Amino acid sequence: MTCSVHRSPDDPSERRNFLSSIAGAGALLAFPGQVRAAQVGDTMGELYVNGQRAAPGTRIQPGDRVLTGPESSITFNVGPDAFRLRQLTSLQIDGRGFIAGLRILTGGLLGVFGKGGPRVLRTATVTAGIRGTGIYVEASSIVTYFCTCYGAVDLECVAYKSKKDVRADNHQANYIYGRVEAGRSIVEAPVVNHTNAELMELEKMVGRVSPLG
Repeated sequence: MTCSVHRSPDDPSERRNFLSSIAGAGALLAFPGQVRAAQVGDTMGELYVNGQRAAPGTRIQPGDRVLTGPESSITFNVGPDAFRLRQLTSLQIDGRGFIAGLRILTGGLLGVFGKGGPRVLRTATVTAGIRGTGIYVEASSIVTYFCTCYGAVDLECVAYKSKKDVRADNHQANYIYGRVEAGRSIVEAPVVNHTNAELMELEKMVGRVSPLG
């Protein structure tokens, strides 16, 4: 069983669909506390903030819309949490003066989270409670790939309300489907498309050492 979430950068129709999807409903990744702006780290390829092509050093603030183009990526941190967005990812940061949440329509997100109250991540197919955790997510309208790289995550399938509690020291991945596959809505998955080195880099960005080495 495979999960193809990222679209081919060579397919113009897929890129048009991606860029036109930003007005739709997406996922919510809620953060506590007040963060007025986040500094962008490494970028590659096309990055747009509020529809404008962004340059290195662009500050991302609550209320901003962030898009990555084909073969593009961006890293940034919000307080004690750090993220890397993959290519063709659409992210809306909700809030005014503080972050109320993040909406991701489609694409890939690698994230590491500091200690504190639980966060809630939602895609079209899953609601996940996360805390002090490293995760990797690839989201589409029909399936979510969710790897708990380390830490604790409580998964709940949006369509069927089935649940799975995941506690991981070294990568435990699942597919969460919008329609039942093989009699289950949450199915174990292989570890794909992210590395320990990337997680270590994100933890270093916020002054921590990854538990993976």
